[in-house]
Amino acid sequence: MSMYVVIENGDPYPHLYTSYASAAAAAQEKYKEVIEEQIKEADGHPICSEIDVPEDTSGKTYLYVEKGIHIYIYKLEVLS
Repeated sequence: MSMYVVIENGDPYPHLYTSYASAAAAAQEKYKEVIEEQIKEADGHPICSEIDVPEDTSGKTYLYVEKGIHIYIYKLEVLS
């Protein structure tokens, strides 16, 4: 079984997630307004955000929102 943790600028989000999709959705929701503003300013194409990124097979996926906001999603194996 795997769990996902979201780390933003070195600080973890307060929840663990059971899927990459739910972890990424948490970050996307948190920065929804920032991303929408970037899209509006760039005529439909976000110029800064790289937040809709597929899961990296290494278990460490990097999302970039804008300068100063760096998010990693780590896939962690749960041991019994």
